[in-house]
Amino acid sequence: MLRPLGRYVAGLAIAVVAAGLARAQKPASHEFDLLTASVADIQSAVGAGALSYEHLVQLYLNRIDAYNRNGPQLRAVIEINAHALEIARALDTEQKAKGLRSPLHGIPVAVKDNIDVSDIPSAGGNLALAGSFPPRDATVIQRLRDAGAIIFLKTNMDELALGSQGLSSLGGQILNPYDLKRNPGGSSGGTGVAVNVGFATVGLGTETGVSVRSPASNNALIGIAPTRGLVSRAGVIPISFTQDRVGVHAKSVADAALVLEQIRGFDPEDLLTWDDLGKIDRDSYQNHMNATLENARIGVLRDLFRKGDEFRNGNQIVEKQIDLIRDQHAIVLDGLTTGMDLPAFMPSLRVNSYELRVAFDAYLRRRGPTSPVKSLAELAATAKSLPRLQNQFEQALKRGPIDFDAEYQTRLENQRLVKRLLVDLMDRYHLDALVYPFKSLGAPPVGTSDGGTRDNPISSATGLPAIVAPAGLNDEGLPIAIEFLGRPYTESRLIQLAHAYEQASHRRVAPKTTPHLTGEVFTY
Repeated sequence: MLRPLGRYVAGLAIAVVAAGLARAQKPASHEFDLLTASVADIQSAVGAGALSYEHLVQLYLNRIDAYNRNGPQLRAVIEINAHALEIARALDTEQKAKGLRSPLHGIPVAVKDNIDVSDIPSAGGNLALAGSFPPRDATVIQRLRDAGAIIFLKTNMDELALGSQGLSSLGGQILNPYDLKRNPGGSSGGTGVAVNVGFATVGLGTETGVSVRSPASNNALIGIAPTRGLVSRAGVIPISFTQDRVGVHAKSVADAALVLEQIRGFDPEDLLTWDDLGKIDRDSYQNHMNATLENARIGVLRDLFRKGDEFRNGNQIVEKQIDLIRDQHAIVLDGLTTGMDLPAFMPSLRVNSYELRVAFDAYLRRRGPTSPVKSLAELAATAKSLPRLQNQFEQALKRGPIDFDAEYQTRLENQRLVKRLLVDLMDRYHLDALVYPFKSLGAPPVGTSDGGTRDNPISSATGLPAIVAPAGLNDEGLPIAIEFLGRPYTESRLIQLAHAYEQASHRRVAPKTTPHLTGEVFTY
């Protein structure tokens, strides 16, 4: 029999153990923050009953109302899916009854306005096409719908993707949220800004030159421009059937990889994707997120570090990130060169103006008889485009057949030459990727091009895959990015490297012009 004191001590011990068990059984609290939430964070909150897809959409709608045409007036959004809340409610019901179709179930996606969406007007930012609906979705949109994603909004862009200022006749001038007097990056500037400031979770952009990667760089985002042919362009207003690509904007590598995995693959409506067959890694990109930079072989491509005082600050930011990669026990081979002056050679790589008319006219045939215009010539005659585009239209309309165009053939051969040089360089040193500054200058002032000394079309001109990731802010408070370039169809390895870099660096900084609204942060 226990004495009174013994009974007290025993009781106290039981109480302490019981309290400990209670604490162990009580779930740990989680903080949800809309502005930093990943796809996984959203699905966790929905799974716990703390969030619904309908409420998620409403939170994004609140931010669009506060910051797109009001507040800083970013003008990143052109159209919102009128049925977004209704679609979200249906996906909530489906999730409860059947579970998730995919990790993107219920996730709102921002879509560049040159990508066809059958239930949202799709105009490429152009007044002549304003209010018109394509007869069917682009392939990438259909694949996202099949995954349960919400095709949420259409984003403003450089009109018909023919520019790098963030300006369209339909949507006006997009503003950079880090500095409202700066360019957002083009031509996918609306998608970059929308994802950056929390108008949607992830986004789709396109590029012929730098139009996925430049807005990602200017908005401190992850931007993936995939191997030429990995993702179908069917249903995308084109510029070049050689160089056009659909890419992804996200705040994390993991989220960008989720989208890329869903939209990649063969499509009989874009026979460039035929080259994918037998080359795509069947494994999920998500299975590559645990890799580190240890023993990764990274080459520093010095050809793309531009020289001069104006580039020093941006170059230094990227140099520090290369030091960080080295500190993560990667094998860094510095001083690599193709032996060419790549920046000087870049203008001779583009084929845009040679292919614009034939590619655009073929796309309009897909739009069918309901299209407001039926050809590039007809569009040019409407005068419903930005005046500065008229010269590009005229140049494209003067081009003869490309079959025997010597200059066009030379440019294609230049692309093949540079691609061989870069792949040979990676092969010679057994590299996983090349790294360099995507551009060493921050975003330029509104009204000026984000090209020239900021231009870096090496990835698009060669068709090699690239990922840009935040490297930090320059002395003007503007984001600078580092680029990882790989061999064809090495997205899995690039995603590994970029994710490992992201986890080691944490260089994304959110803009201050679009702060939290009520209800965007909660604990559950």
